[in-house]
Amino acid sequence: MEPNIFVNYRDWLDRQKMPRGRKAALVAAMELFSEDGFDGTSTVDIAKAAGISQATIFKYFHTKQDLMFAIVRPVMEHFFPAYRDEFFTGIAKQETLPAMVHFMVTDRYHFVAGNIEAVKILVMEMMTNEELRQLFGKLVSSNDFDFLGELLKNFRRTGELREDIDAAAIVRIFGGQLAIYLLQRNYAPVLVHDEAQDLEIISEQILRTIQK
Repeated sequence: MEPNIFVNYRDWLDRQKMPRGRKAALVAAMELFSEDGFDGTSTVDIAKAAGISQATIFKYFHTKQDLMFAIVRPVMEHFFPAYRDEFFTGIAKQETLPAMVHFMVTDRYHFVAGNIEAVKILVMEMMTNEELRQLFGKLVSSNDFDFLGELLKNFRRTGELREDIDAAAIVRIFGGQLAIYLLQRNYAPVLVHDEAQDLEIISEQILRTIQK
């Protein structure tokens, strides 16, 4: 049985029962899309990197976009609904706003760092792909679970959160700080020092922004 907690796309993919050609196409496409972009990668490039033919790619994926969605969809789905029980259980255990902030920073950082290739594709393509933005919106505002509402409720329960901070602001603040750090880690490693210390600094910066 597949574990409830999705940690890494590659590990998840290894556990899936699927033809070798399909799996090879997904791995090669993820590597190339994350480095060269969706538009900068052709199916010829993917086939060559995967050691398969273009015909094999189109046997499993009708279009290049279908292939891209097969990479980012599992990450998006597990980032929000599928992982929410473990995530909110962890938040609920935190008794103060500083503890809550630190938990969310470290928890989401490790998730994103473990799926950096898929996340890079997601971030790049969301700027231009309307269908991807719509899917993202549906997952965030799922009818059976108010992710943003539950997040805000948890952050307000200690009475330490500024009144003018809403759920969207929390997501922007956390997302912005983590995105910048991940960019530094991948493209300017000289700016990155001890990971645990860096995450502690990020937590403190966020806390100064949102705490009363």
